[in-house]
Amino acid sequence: MRRLIINADDLGVHAARSYGIFEAFEQGIVTSASLIVNGSDSEHAAMRARENLLPTGLHINLTNGSPCSSGKHISTLVNRDGYFYERSLLWTRLDQGEVEDTHIQRELHAQIQWFFKQRGTPTHVDGHHHIHVHPRITPTLVPLLQNYGIRAMRIPEEPLSPPWDISPEQTQFIRHITENAQKARLFCAAHSIETPASFRGMALLGHASIAHLRTILKTLPEGTTELMVHPGHCRSTGFPFDQDPQRETELQMLVNPTLPSLLSERKITLCSFADLP
Repeated sequence: MRRLIINADDLGVHAARSYGIFEAFEQGIVTSASLIVNGSDSEHAAMRARENLLPTGLHINLTNGSPCSSGKHISTLVNRDGYFYERSLLWTRLDQGEVEDTHIQRELHAQIQWFFKQRGTPTHVDGHHHIHVHPRITPTLVPLLQNYGIRAMRIPEEPLSPPWDISPEQTQFIRHITENAQKARLFCAAHSIETPASFRGMALLGHASIAHLRTILKTLPEGTTELMVHPGHCRSTGFPFDQDPQRETELQMLVNPTLPSLLSERKITLCSFADLP
């Protein structure tokens, strides 16, 4: 039996991305989304997700923008201007013990509370830039999930040899995240947090196409797999990721009319994190 969660990340980061995600859910094969709590469109996206019954998880964010907590109460998580450190710098600070556990817990708690107020119980939790599988974050996050009754977490553990060419830098990134994800999976299992058996999507970043998606579907393993995607509409301003034409490419890929027949042919059942046992 093959089951597939197709989860769109960064819901709420801004209106153009949210619009594309809802389009991929309503007209395509997206089955789930992860809502970021400190985006310019977060409140509106939460309301629309609730109204449209889009299964929604919490996209923990410690690497972009402003925190939900007061900066003075989580000072080791933010820079002098009160913004989160960028991904690689935060990861280094965590590795070197420069971030206090109480600050991590305080900000995670604030983001979970925001989500419950705006959207309800998350179907799952994952992390912006996969920060949730850092070995300093997972042991703090999982007890919070238990306390709040959140049942599932993403485990970005991906095969290192996709059937298309990717750069050495992307390969190294996937290897690094996968090594940490494997440890996070064991921690989740020990604390009764559900996780999909397989994961795809890191190798698809920058390489989205209907041909590559069809390859993923044709080679999907048995059990439940999560496919991480980033559809949306491009913007002329903002981060390079938001301006990248790949956002539109991913959207068109996910609404391609040939996909339902391929899913049926491969006996793949679409589902969400809410459907995990």
